[in-house]
Amino acid sequence: MLSPTKILVLGCSTWGDICEQFGDHVNVIATDEGVLVQIMHKSASKEKAVQWVLSDIGVRSENVMVFGDDFNDLGLFHMSGFPVAMENAIIELKNCAAHVTDSNDHDGVAVAIERFVV
Repeated sequence: MLSPTKILVLGCSTWGDICEQFGDHVNVIATDEGVLVQIMHKSASKEKAVQWVLSDIGVRSENVMVFGDDFNDLGLFHMSGFPVAMENAIIELKNCAAHVTDSNDHDGVAVAIERFVV
């Protein structure tokens, strides 16, 4: 039997109740203006996955550029050296970003890479 790695709940207006009831056992994050609730293992996060890869290849997190637009990217922003928020990102990400690029719909990742990497 396989266990799910993530459960996505669309249109759940009571995500706070889910967090209250199960928050000690799982991570519960509401994204997309609270419309999409993501439920995953307590130890699962983008920043832990990226840190695992970085450790494996010998790169320090302060030498990494990351991109994000919603609450599930906050941890990633705090661990990286150059966090880039998309124009359509939540204000919490924009406030801790080193740079804000164009939106997802306007190739913001490519715009930032061309500006800072190429």
